[in-house]
Amino acid sequence: MTFEGIICPVCSGPLKEENFLGAIVCPHCNTKLKQKKYLAFLEFLMMQGLVNDIDFFDESLYGHEIQKSETEEELLDETIHDEYEDKSEKMEFIDEKHQLKETDTNEEEFRKWKGIEEDWEDFNKKDNDSD
Repeated sequence: MTFEGIICPVCSGPLKEENFLGAIVCPHCNTKLKQKKYLAFLEFLMMQGLVNDIDFFDESLYGHEIQKSETEEELLDETIHDEYEDKSEKMEFIDEKHQLKETDTNEEEFRKWKGIEEDWEDFNKKDNDSD
């Protein structure tokens, strides 16, 4: 299978299928093409079937993606921290002697109030009529 038009991503020199046997080195500029920065070019060669000794588990090419995903997993830790947190330290700062001074309103006073059973719109109209 012969491919035409494959060029070196560095010097744009023409590459032949024989250049991909063994080490992937450009014969024109002597650049080693099996590097992370030429990853798109290498994946193209893999899709065309020109390179067989490269796979997606090659850590020299794809190692940065593996490390990145491990750190992302650590950042996206889905554990519930409250289950493992020692709450006794926080309890020291809670003052248990709060005295809330609440005053209860006497409902009997409101029941004696004239207009409590009326509709609020009627009550407002009555108030405006007296002005």
